[in-house]
Amino acid sequence: MNRPFTIFLLPLIAGILLSYYFTIDKMIVLFLLFISILGFIYNIVKERNNFKVLILVFFSLGTFITIINTDSQLSEYYDKRIESIGIVDEIISKDEDKIRYIVRMSRVDDKAVNEKIVLNILGKEEFDIGDKLLFNGELRKPDINGNPKLYNYRLNLMTEKIYSTMTIKEYSIRNIDKTSKPIRYKLKDKFTKDIEKLYDKYLDKDNSSLMKSIILGKSFYLEEENVDLYRDLGLAHILAVSGLHIGIISGFFIFIFSRLGIKRRVNILLTLGMLWTYAYVIGFPTSILRANIMITILLYSQIIHEPYDSINSLSFAMFLLLIINPYYLFSIGFQLSFIASFSIIVFTPRINDLFYPINNYISNSLASIIGVQIGIIPIQIYYFNSFNVLSILANLIFIPVLSLALIIAFVMIIFNYMFSYMNILIGPILNFILAFQSRILHNLDGIIDNWIIFSPEIISIVVYYILIFVILRIIDINIFSKDMSKVFVLSLALILVFNLFIFIGDSNTELHFIDVGQGDSLLIRTKNKNYLMDTGGSLFGNFNIGKNITLPYLQKLGVRSLDAVFITHFHEDHCEGLSALIEGLDIDVVFGTHSLVDDPIYEEVHNKKIPYKELKTGDKLKLDNNLQLLVIWPDEDLNSKYSENNMSLVSVLSDSKANILLTGDMEKEVENIISSKYLIDVDIIKVPHHGSNTSSTEDLLESIMPDIGVISLGKNNMYGHPDKEVVSRYEDIGTKIYRTDESGLVKTVLDSNGYTIDTYLENGNRKKLSLKDFLYDNILVLSFYSIYYVVIYILLKITYTWSDGRIGLY
Repeated sequence: MNRPFTIFLLPLIAGILLSYYFTIDKMIVLFLLFISILGFIYNIVKERNNFKVLILVFFSLGTFITIINTDSQLSEYYDKRIESIGIVDEIISKDEDKIRYIVRMSRVDDKAVNEKIVLNILGKEEFDIGDKLLFNGELRKPDINGNPKLYNYRLNLMTEKIYSTMTIKEYSIRNIDKTSKPIRYKLKDKFTKDIEKLYDKYLDKDNSSLMKSIILGKSFYLEEENVDLYRDLGLAHILAVSGLHIGIISGFFIFIFSRLGIKRRVNILLTLGMLWTYAYVIGFPTSILRANIMITILLYSQIIHEPYDSINSLSFAMFLLLIINPYYLFSIGFQLSFIASFSIIVFTPRINDLFYPINNYISNSLASIIGVQIGIIPIQIYYFNSFNVLSILANLIFIPVLSLALIIAFVMIIFNYMFSYMNILIGPILNFILAFQSRILHNLDGIIDNWIIFSPEIISIVVYYILIFVILRIIDINIFSKDMSKVFVLSLALILVFNLFIFIGDSNTELHFIDVGQGDSLLIRTKNKNYLMDTGGSLFGNFNIGKNITLPYLQKLGVRSLDAVFITHFHEDHCEGLSALIEGLDIDVVFGTHSLVDDPIYEEVHNKKIPYKELKTGDKLKLDNNLQLLVIWPDEDLNSKYSENNMSLVSVLSDSKANILLTGDMEKEVENIISSKYLIDVDIIKVPHHGSNTSSTEDLLESIMPDIGVISLGKNNMYGHPDKEVVSRYEDIGTKIYRTDESGLVKTVLDSNGYTIDTYLENGNRKKLSLKDFLYDNILVLSFYSIYYVVIYILLKITYTWSDGRIGLY
């Protein structure tokens, strides 16, 4: 069987994805795995073909290992105060008053455990790798982003087999043992400190930070603006030691050892020993594991004089890593690393052919860089929503420069332990090279703005790669007959017509109650328009809600401009995010109820020359054909008498089937006025003031009797929102409550039949689908595509036969 790991990798991945997105019973999967293994053994005994059975084995295996790697052995201690013993395994980041560590727990209360957690220590005392700590604190399940496609902290930790976090103050650490460190921690700690000391001594601050980040695989050494700079130019992949770097380094050492007269077998073993020792002391990052596995197979094949298949080796590396931890599949670094390697292997030779008859170092380097960029573009766009046309030029400049710098950096490490005086000569050379590339980097920045692109769907990414395979003639369409080509064209045409029909007929309105923590933000999407009511913002801390949540979420949906932004009132949790939106999107107009001349947000709107208009009671805005917004508060002659909360914009969003009451942070004084003046049939209410007891009076609720209430609030907020009595008031009148702290994004679709509600989370966890419910809910679409593909398959069977090794017609 050619490339067995490539073939069996696909069902393994399919099983992982099935288990991740759907609710699967573990015992059923275990039974399926057991039966498939029995079938495999039976076929061996009967000397039958095992191909189909192996597909089932690896599919079941992928599903099973994902299920068993989902839960923590510490889950029974969540939200409880525990006494723990653990060893500092890694330092994640250092801030002025907080340091984040990965701690490997050995004991919780009286129970022996073996699992890593993220430990945040508030204070200035620092601990070293290998220090043994006795501490107490409350164990938490990591936060999950309540909005789809945004950075998921919990999932990111699961890619490292971390399922729990704890935040404590330094006085909660009752004992520290620095003397009995295991040998691996001693090596890791010494290597880390040696590297930090070495580069800090010979390099400028920014250059030192860059090399420490690359060599040690820790991004916290870099300033955030520098990380953004590399990312914007498509250079984020060079901030970690990749397969390219490992290949260069291993080639360099093999060359040096050969010149020293060391025999090839010993040479290879020494090189591999150095590579795996290096991976060990920096904690086995994914990119290093992938590169080391492939290079080990390559060099071993040279020793035993067997042919080397790069695709099969790449598949084996991925297969092995996914068996170790199936959640690697959802790591950005993992995806970029393997796709980049695949692109170099598959795309580069085809691109090299385009440069014929030119064949030199520059053309080969350019082909590799273009190949990698073509391969990783969909992944970069999916996660970062931007692309810069200068990225190919930037890679062509920086990859050779940084590769040279990396070789010098590793030579400095060797000399540091053997001939340290030599670094006095080498250090300035490395510093000059890094300073040179930094100057070019900053000169390139800003020449061309990044293109902002929405996150593509999986099917779009698949179609992209198919087109690339066709364009580069990896898939040769010339082998197909004319009749077969007609079938393919017809099938594509039918798909396009089907999707065009759906698009043209779609007149629905979507309301996205975005999870912005303790704040408000509502996206109103029609077929042709996008509006935002409030932007979210931080009352405390330095986490920028607009930059990290509201703007990225809009960009992932493909929102490049907003037809209007409505600011209900000028409290930070409702308007602070506007600053990031102004920088990242085109905004036609900003609406509010009053002007705060000294407010920085209002001043920024004014300075950017964005029109600002005030809304008062009775104003009507036609948002789209069947959608309008009616303002019912504030009154023009009353607003100056009220607090900022009671000067909130209160409005009714309505179409032919539903009314939605949007309330800002209005309190009972305004509610009494509204309930006495208006008789509104409300289907959905944005619960006022995050469910505070200052709002949602009985008079208001009895007058509007909403079916649905949406509360936008932060998890474990300091205000005690939502108030239990307020929630009871809604429940007593039959209102179903959705909370963004529990449900994440709450999406409402207004259609010809009324409205539907969907949430991203369920009880604070990512919502999983039941296979049965999924099939039932999508029966029409699945039936269409099933019939469609059966018809296409029949047409293909009719139109071709094999003749003389080529495809011909009957």
